[in-house]
Amino acid sequence: MKISKILILIPLMFLAGCVTTPYQKTGFFSSTGGYEDKQVSDGVYFIKSKVNANTKPKVALDYWHRRAKELCGHSNYKAEVTSTFDTNVNPDPYSSTSQWPISQGLVNCNMGS
Repeated sequence: MKISKILILIPLMFLAGCVTTPYQKTGFFSSTGGYEDKQVSDGVYFIKSKVNANTKPKVALDYWHRRAKELCGHSNYKAEVTSTFDTNVNPDPYSSTSQWPISQGLVNCNMGS
């Protein structure tokens, strides 16, 4: 009985490492990436969106704009965003590196002011 549970669990753990990054806030349980934001001044926020290597770079930018719309409450904002990559080193027995797409920058929600 225990062996059958283990045989089911091993492939599930393997597949969990191959998933793309869902839209989520970065946190302890979001090891596949996510977004974070900080208010810089009234109506101005710094947003960083990071997705894992299995996710296309465009998704990081899409998530950045999605969070900007949520923070501003509308889509009429000024965006100063750049897209780069972060190199992650996996220190397992078969050490590997991967490029995680990142979009980060400022959003100014006060376009009507």
